[in-house]
Amino acid sequence: MTLSSPTSRFTANGFLTIRIQSILYNTPLPKIRRALEYFDNAARVACERGIARQVTVAYGDCSPNAAFDRRELDALQRQVAHLEAIHYTRFGENLGHGGGQNRLFEPATSDLLLIANPDVLAAPNLLIELVGALARANVGLVEARQLPIEHHKHYDQVTGETSWVSMACVLMPAALFRELRGFDAATFFMYGDDVDFSWRVRLAGFKVIHQPSAVAFHDKRLTNEGGWVASAAERYYSAEAGLLLPYKYSRRDLTDKYLEGFANSGDEYQLKAANAFQLRLKTGQLPTPIDPDHTVAEFIDWGYGPTRFAPH
Repeated sequence: MTLSSPTSRFTANGFLTIRIQSILYNTPLPKIRRALEYFDNAARVACERGIARQVTVAYGDCSPNAAFDRRELDALQRQVAHLEAIHYTRFGENLGHGGGQNRLFEPATSDLLLIANPDVLAAPNLLIELVGALARANVGLVEARQLPIEHHKHYDQVTGETSWVSMACVLMPAALFRELRGFDAATFFMYGDDVDFSWRVRLAGFKVIHQPSAVAFHDKRLTNEGGWVASAAERYYSAEAGLLLPYKYSRRDLTDKYLEGFANSGDEYQLKAANAFQLRLKTGQLPTPIDPDHTVAEFIDWGYGPTRFAPH
């Protein structure tokens, strides 16, 4: 696939329009309200600096019950002065992260797309730093630095280049998202879709970078032993992605190895993921393998690239 330059639509003097997208699932209204306050401030700074002329927010709701009603949505809009509009779409079903983002993006007309968790709190200069990094030559995705707990994956200290970016807070040209047809929602319901999308961006010839000066607060917790506090969904879908990613990126040998390990692990989530994979295999629902020459995919110590420090 040949794509146009991600920065081909960049011009000076605030031409850019930015669309911020978040997927909701039982997200408390106070968290949404707080995140909006921070993005409103980041939008103010970006517009005052001539980086953007319009910033909008779009929420896609996968929750069984609506996150807010029309009256509450109007109140949220009145709360912000620098976000042009807040759009809300209730799906009526749980599409997962990738499926929700894809559906939400369909009517988008912005220059840039910022995907963020709904509880992420933006630093005042977040948009400035992300846009500046994205304007560099041949950059397709820019990831913000997450605080208080940074992700342990490696990135080049000079260029910021990294194997993949987390979708907790990442900026990209909207045209690139559209041309790559968004996330592979048929394969990844949650977790792993960010790795896959990053690798497809790299396969298309663009750089994926981490920008430490672009800061976002993402409230993550650790156990008393220093490990991640993982929900049941995170444990299951992470295990599922651990089987699907190597399969999609032409490393069936690793998938088979992990399947054997999962079967002998005694872990209920790994066993469930292994059974789900076998069902996909029998019913022909696995993705077509890509990257046969292993040009972008990295599988190191059960992870997806080298690390800067141990995850726990």
